[in-house]
Amino acid sequence: MQKKIDLNELLHKFHHGTCNAEELALLERWYAQDIPFDREVSEEEMLQARSDVWQRLKSGLHFNRATVRLWTRVAAAAVLFMTCGIGVLFYAKQAENKTIRGKYNKFGKNDIAPGGNKAYLTLADGKKIVLTDAGVGTLAEESGVEISKNAEGQIIYKIADQKDQISNPLTAVNKIETPRGGQYQVLLPDGTKVWLNAASKLTYPVSFANRDRTVELVGEAYFEVAKDVAHPFKVRSVGQVIEVLGTHFNVNAYQDERVIRTSLMEGSVKVFSGSGNGTLLKPGQQSKLSNKSIQVEDVNVNDVLDWKSGNFVFDDEDLESILRKVARWYDVEIVYEVDPAGVSLLGKISRTKNISSILEAIEQTEQVHFKIEGRRIIVMK
Repeated sequence: MQKKIDLNELLHKFHHGTCNAEELALLERWYAQDIPFDREVSEEEMLQARSDVWQRLKSGLHFNRATVRLWTRVAAAAVLFMTCGIGVLFYAKQAENKTIRGKYNKFGKNDIAPGGNKAYLTLADGKKIVLTDAGVGTLAEESGVEISKNAEGQIIYKIADQKDQISNPLTAVNKIETPRGGQYQVLLPDGTKVWLNAASKLTYPVSFANRDRTVELVGEAYFEVAKDVAHPFKVRSVGQVIEVLGTHFNVNAYQDERVIRTSLMEGSVKVFSGSGNGTLLKPGQQSKLSNKSIQVEDVNVNDVLDWKSGNFVFDDEDLESILRKVARWYDVEIVYEVDPAGVSLLGKISRTKNISSILEAIEQTEQVHFKIEGRRIIVMK
């Protein structure tokens, strides 16, 4: 007769890192469901297992070979329980752990490098400047404002001629665009700092003198708005307007996303959907605009700003959403040969690695596999 095992005691030992090799093997067999236990695992325990592993992933704690493999399986079981058998976990600290990456890159010479600081600046007269190639120093002067590039690659607007600003109340408009595989930072004439994610566009006046501070955004950007009580700062995107005085917030308004997300890090903002009163956000909250309806929820703002800090962070995020982010950052096309519906992932990975890093990490879930053909990523079973 096969020996019964106390699951409570086994999970407790595992969570405290005191399992021996035999007990680790038993837990792996439990996950495979080929040995009996005294009782079934409760939903609460599965949720706790998933929460525990997510916290360890985000904290960047070291996992040895056996623990990485087992945590992946145990936490995957938790997500599987919650999502009817279709959720999975991946752990993506490839550079630090050869368990995930292995000793070679299966994609070889087809691998694709990550994006970088790339952008185009369009001046009021239509002239287009490739910022990646532009040298440090003055780029142009419009409406009494000097436009320059500093040694860090940041675009800076600085008032050069106050008289010209006063005599030209209708100032020029500029546009900065990041391509797929690009990101950039700009310092607006009022002192507001803006970080643009890949495939994004910001349209703004060269000077805010004698007019309100209104900019238009397509894509994703993080704003640190300079405070000016007399002149509220507004961000217009498809279907919504954000109004602030001085604050830090992130806007995700890509045209290929079904939801526009506004996340507040500091201060306060009002989000308007085009009708009715605005929705006021507090720090740590995110508004989600869909079909002209706004919903508000609490979020981890560090996860929201993963792209700005150089990471991808996925917390039970569906595969299609993840691969849209991958496509923008690596400038690739995603082609599906398998239905990705129902596959959700949990993990963290650096955006500074080649695309093979994230593809190999996702493949560890054994839900999908990939093939690289030029700049096309084929998603296969």
